[in-house]
Order: sequence, then structure tokens, then C-alpha cells
Amino acid sequence: MQPWHSDNPALAGAFAPVFDERDDTDLSVEGVLPAGLSGVFMRNGPNPQFEPGPGYAYPYDGTGMIHALYLDAGRARYRNRWVLTRELQEERDAGRRLYNPTFGPPPQANLANTNVLRHAGRIYALYEGGCPYVIDDTLATLGPDAFQGRLAGAFSAHPKVDPLTGEMVAINYDLMAGTLEYLRLDASGQVDRQVRFASPWPALVHDIGLTATHAVAFVCPLVFDFSRGPAAPAWEPKRGTQVLLVPRDCTDAAQIRWIEAAPFFNWHVANACVEGDTIEAVMPWHDGFGPDSRKRLELHRLRIDLASGQVDDQMLDDQPCEFGRVNDAWLGRRARYCYAGLRDPRPGETPQPGAFEAFARYDLETGAKTVFRLPAGQTACEPVFAADPAADPAANPAADEADGYLLSFVHAENDAGGRFIVLDARDLAAGPVATIRLPRRVPAGLHGSWMPASPAGAAQARR
Repeated sequence: MQPWHSDNPALAGAFAPVFDERDDTDLSVEGVLPAGLSGVFMRNGPNPQFEPGPGYAYPYDGTGMIHALYLDAGRARYRNRWVLTRELQEERDAGRRLYNPTFGPPPQANLANTNVLRHAGRIYALYEGGCPYVIDDTLATLGPDAFQGRLAGAFSAHPKVDPLTGEMVAINYDLMAGTLEYLRLDASGQVDRQVRFASPWPALVHDIGLTATHAVAFVCPLVFDFSRGPAAPAWEPKRGTQVLLVPRDCTDAAQIRWIEAAPFFNWHVANACVEGDTIEAVMPWHDGFGPDSRKRLELHRLRIDLASGQVDDQMLDDQPCEFGRVNDAWLGRRARYCYAGLRDPRPGETPQPGAFEAFARYDLETGAKTVFRLPAGQTACEPVFAADPAADPAANPAADEADGYLLSFVHAENDAGGRFIVLDARDLAAGPVATIRLPRRVPAGLHGSWMPASPAGAAQARR
């Protein structure tokens, strides 16, 4: 595969693509991998094989590549593969780029580049501009999945899987039609709820919160008015933000509720829960969108009072952070701890969006923040929680939500090699308990999942 180089900041530094598909075994481990931590960590992200056209932008563009780190009995191996979409196969057959960036003229591709997760025995590569692609645990692409023909348009990049029921819940959007769609798949992967309804305006809904009773989304005033040109979004704060509440068992649009809130923008929801008449959502919160309107990126907690229709917005931390996660066994229930990528550049360092200099653990009960700062010149992406196999609640009633590890690939400036770190979530500031060395760097990417191999690990993930 012919390498190429671009001066586009979204294709340079930590985001410079790689051009080979590798299988590296018996990787060097510094420190000790946690006993019993067996499974695979997969992370998706943009990695165009052919040089993109003008207008390529993070995080919208770039063909998806899955990077996988397999752990078994204290040993580690690495594999990476492009998601072989129909469009990528067409480009390979032509030997050149055929599709344009998201905000360019047609045609556009299903990039399958944003997230990777497992549900009902299938592993999905997800992109909110197209149909999910199914891959196997070797990263071979098996093909698109329209959920037994029920999916007519694009599917969310951020569905949420309920760890108790096994249901996968998503809210999909169609910018051209100005509509949203609630979609629920049961634990076996069958669609059992599907409701399409009008959006207040054409807006992206990148992520949702899931509670025991509702799917929660935030329709922010980033408006896609196609009369202004191809997919040209505008920040219109006078509209406010509309909080969308969809009952989990929704069968009709009349059951959906909207609550008005002050304007803000969010990409992600770390977690949500419901207690009594109050829904809480914890998220990285932006006061605007784009360089002209956004001045603040903070961690916030929103409390939505179902009785009064009021929304209370509380800042938890004013240090910029993104890609918030919790222990997935607590997803949709009250979680004490939230983990996020933290913006913490040293003097002279030029930050890249989506590549973080530190990780933070937030104690949502006490307000305490614990930070692990990477060495100078190193950045990481989303921190993914892997439960400690020794802390299986079925075998150990004293198991705690924090009993586990944070996993991430790390990019080091001016280093052709790569790193994968394992941090103890109970003692984040102590630094990695293990660092796996890779013979080739792994670019910064987007979202990933830990998929435990053992029945005990899988059981804790469904706690």
C-alpha cells in the first residue's frame, strides 16, 4: 500500500495514518499484566488508505481502521485491519480515492470509523453516516448489517448496551429529512422498538444517555441548514438546547417528551441515571461549537426534573476533558466514578483535538479528581475500563465499581514505535502497571471496547 503525506493537521502528528496491516506477537511487556486479564481491546478510528480530497476534517472523515490488542495469560499480541466497506473495496479496485470528505461535494462513503462494540455475539464497526459493519474477532470484515432489514438509514455511532437487560438502544438522525429515530434491539439482536419522529431542527445527535426508564439525548443548537450549502452547520444559541426523553418501551412518537434547556453543545454522555423524578447526566460540556463560539469545555452534571420540567446545569470541573466513560457494568445506573481524557499540555506543546496529555478519574460523590499525566510528548485517547477479573461480584460480594483497569493506546512524538498502557483505576496517579511496546505506532483514534474472554469478566460487564 503506497504511503502518502499530508500537511493537514487532522492527518499529521498523532493522527498521521499508517499504511500496513500487521500481526505482531509476543510483544514486550514492561511491568506486569494483571492476572486473569484476558480478552481483546479494540479501538476504531480514521485512517484513510488513499489521500483524501480538500476539506478533510477531524473527527468526521477517514476510513475506519480497527486496532486490536489481545491479552492472554500475561502475553500480548497486536493486529490491525481496515474495515473493508463497499466503498473502500471500490477505491482499492480503482487504485485511488473515489469518495469525498463529509462536508465536500458528493459522493460520500460509509467510513465505519467511529466506534467498535460487541452486542448479541456480533462485533460492530459503527459510523453515524451509514449502516453498521460486522467484523469478527480476527478483524475480518463480514459485511453490513441492517438488522433484518429494519434499518432504512444510518445507525448511531454511540448506541448504549444495558448491562442488566442486554438491550442495545440508539437514537439515529437524518439531517436531510430533519428526523430522529429511536431504535432498540433486544438481547438477541432483534429490533423490538422503532419509532421515527421529527427533530426540532436538523441536528446531529452523536451520543445518548441511557437510564433504567429512558433514552436521553440533547438536541443542541448546531443547525444544519442545507439552503446555506452542503451540510453547512451554524451555531444558533438563541434556539436553546432541547432535552429529548424517550421511554425505553416507546412505541409511538406521542410518548416522547421534550424539555427546553439553555444552549450548550455535547459530543458525548459519560453516563446517565434516574432516581425518583430526576434524571442525571454527566458529560463533557461545550459552551458553543467551532472556534468562533466555543470558549469553554468542562465536565458538567445536568439534573432534569421530570415533575417541573426544569434543567439544572452544574459544572464539576473547568479543565477541558472529553471521551468520558464509566465502568460499563454501572452504565445507566448511578456510577460513582467517571474517567476522561484530560487536556493538560506542557509549555510549548501544541494540543491536537482528540489526543490527550492526561487521564482523570472523577469521584462524582466527593468531587475529588485524580490525574495521571503522560510523559512529555505522549498522548492517549479514550480511557476504556476493563473490570478486574479477581473482583467478580458473583464470587466477591465486596467487589467495587472501581475494581479494574483503564486501557489505551499511546502515541509518542517522534517515535516510530507504539505503546499500550494498563492503569489501575483504583490508583490512577501511580502510573501504568504495565506498558506493552509495539513495533509500529498506533495513530490517535476515536472509540473502543474491552471484550473479556472469560465468563467471569463477561458477567461483571453485565453486572
